[in-house]
Amino acid sequence: MNTARRAAQILQAVLAIGLLAGCAAGGAARIDPPAPAVAADPVVAKKEFSEAMALAREGRMAAAAPHYRQAAENDHAEAQYILATMYKTGRGMQRDPELALQWYGRSAEAGYPLAQFTLGNIYMKGDGAPRNVPLAIRLYERAAEQGHPQAQYNLGVYYYGARDYRRAEQWFARAAQQGEPSSQFALGRMYATPHNGIRLDRVRAYAWFMLAARNGHGEAKQESARLEAALSVAERASGRSLVRRLAAESSQ
Repeated sequence: MNTARRAAQILQAVLAIGLLAGCAAGGAARIDPPAPAVAADPVVAKKEFSEAMALAREGRMAAAAPHYRQAAENDHAEAQYILATMYKTGRGMQRDPELALQWYGRSAEAGYPLAQFTLGNIYMKGDGAPRNVPLAIRLYERAAEQGHPQAQYNLGVYYYGARDYRRAEQWFARAAQQGEPSSQFALGRMYATPHNGIRLDRVRAYAWFMLAARNGHGEAKQESARLEAALSVAERASGRSLVRRLAAESSQ
C-alpha cells in the first residue's frame, strides 16, 4: 500500500473518532507509556491494525478498539496514536485522559509525527501536563524534520515571537513550500515589512500573499491587493511568475 493511501486511511479513522489529527490531548500529567507485556510482533500488529481500520471505516469504533489496542501493544505507532485519541474522546471505549497521554507518548517516541506534534501542543499549552516550552519545541522539531507542516508553522511562530526572524523564516518557508497557507501569509508579512535580518522584497511578499489567498487564507487576498497597488507593472509580472514557480515547487 502506498504512503498516500495509508495516510488517508489513518486520517479517515481519526476523523471517525471525531477529532482532527494532531489536536492536543487533555488529561493527567504522567507521560510514561505503558510497557508491552510481551515482545512486539510486527505480523500481529499489521493484522490487528488492518482489522481495526476496516471496522473504523464502518463506524464500528467499539469493535475496532480491541484491535487497535492489540496493534498498539505490538508497537504499531499509528495504532498507538489512534488509540490515544480514542481514550481522549471516549469514542469506542471509556474515556481515560491519562492513558491517552501515555499512548501519545509511546507513539511519539516511536517517531510518529502526529503524536510528536500533539505532545508538542500539550506541553506548549500546558494542556493536561505542566507547561514545558523546551520540550514542546523539541517535539515540534522532531515532527517538523519529518515534514509535518503544522509543526513547522508552530516553530516559525515560536521563533518569530522570540524575534529570531531568520529561524522563523526558515521554518515558515518549509511549511509554505508544502502549501500551508498560514506560513505563506507569514512569509508575505515578513518580506513586506521590516524585520531585522530579513531583506525587504515586495515581489516575493506579493507572491506569497497570492498563494496564501489561493489556499484559503482569509487576510491574504486583502494584503495582496493592497501590495499590488504599490507595485509597478514589471513587479506585478515578476510576482505572478514567482507564484507559478512556487506553486509548481510545492506540488512536487
